Amino acid sequence: MQFEVSEERPGQWSWTLRGIRGETIARSPVGYPSQVQALAAATAFARMVAKASAQMHGH
Repeated sequence: MQFEVSEERPGQWSWTLRGIRGETIARSPVGYPSQVQALAAATAFARMVAKASAQMHGH
């Protein structure tokens, strides 16, 4: 899986998490005013998913 950060339109950035076949797994629920903020939001989402996964597996 990998994150993509893209500018949907001028001043409107978002992230998309893609699976190994390119399918969309998750998308940012809102747009962000900069690439840096969209990347930070993607990083925060990845950390939340990792934490939830660890809780599921008892770690």
